Amino acid sequence: MEKDDSPIFRYLYSNHRPKRHLEFGTWQGQGVVYCLEESEATVWTINLPFGEKKEQDRAAYSYNREQIPQIQKWLERIGIIPKAVQSTDSVGFIGRLYLEAGLGNRVNQIYCDSREWDHSAFQPGFFDSALIDGSHKAEVVISDTQKAFELVRPGGLIMWHDFCPPVMEKFEVVKGVTSALVNNWEFLNQEVSPLFWINPSWILAGIRK
Repeated sequence: MEKDDSPIFRYLYSNHRPKRHLEFGTWQGQGVVYCLEESEATVWTINLPFGEKKEQDRAAYSYNREQIPQIQKWLERIGIIPKAVQSTDSVGFIGRLYLEAGLGNRVNQIYCDSREWDHSAFQPGFFDSALIDGSHKAEVVISDTQKAFELVRPGGLIMWHDFCPPVMEKFEVVKGVTSALVNNWEFLNQEVSPLFWINPSWILAGIRK
């Protein structure tokens, strides 16, 4: 996302110009930064407070060797003791990048499982755009998609990350998202039109009917 899909997201935000944007899956907030820097939007973004786990309770998201100096600097700044393996999608790291950029005043960070998120306070059509980039499990992808359909206005932009049919067998995250959407293709087309994959990116996008 940070290298190949970044200019596409920036282009979409700079042209759509959302005022209110919804994002499923914050992680460190890179996607949120794209939206904030390319528009005047206020962003609502959702993430599990303690991150995703793999088998044997291992962190699903950590950092690579090149990021260690930057990560350690951030940990010192917020007063967290470094660990050998640090979960980068848990409290303390969630939204780190939009906070470092000084953009936190335009973000409403929500900590919960998106399937349990009570969105009744938002009227239908409240949001101008939404990005679904949270859990890669099929049932969560569809749950987040249904919520986005309820909350994004007609003419609004809805995007899914990690959709790329040619490589779905190579990457587990792509397989989960792509299979979930392909298996519900008729349902998607009832709610968004046109619906298009930006080849060869990992982005699927559509305009809310």
